[in-house]
Amino acid sequence: MPITVHAHTSLENNDFRRQLERLYEVSPEFADGQAAMTQLEQSLIQDTLLYTAQFNSKLIGAIWCRQQSQGCILEYIVVHPANRGRGVAERLVSEVCRMQKEQGTEQFQPGCGAIQRCLAALNLT
Repeated sequence: MPITVHAHTSLENNDFRRQLERLYEVSPEFADGQAAMTQLEQSLIQDTLLYTAQFNSKLIGAIWCRQQSQGCILEYIVVHPANRGRGVAERLVSEVCRMQKEQGTEQFQPGCGAIQRCLAALNLT
């Protein structure tokens, strides 16, 4: 499945925000998509980048990358239910790590078990 990964420093427009909110509706880490967007908007102002995975210009996955002095913490990964089990999460984590390494990041810490498994599969732990 050819996906593209993009970094975001803001929720660019209302359509993008709505797609992202719908995606996070299925995340067990938030009460609902709106709660995720509220927290994300505050995090983007401070120290977080949002990475998204797209397939045919449709948003199918996302992960937050919180910058720290020693590296970054990858957290709040979500993949659209129709795309689960197809390697999207691992591909997203792999691309985020590659892109972050290009910016000088050396260490990646998982924010949950799913990200830990992806990092371990990629030999990045």
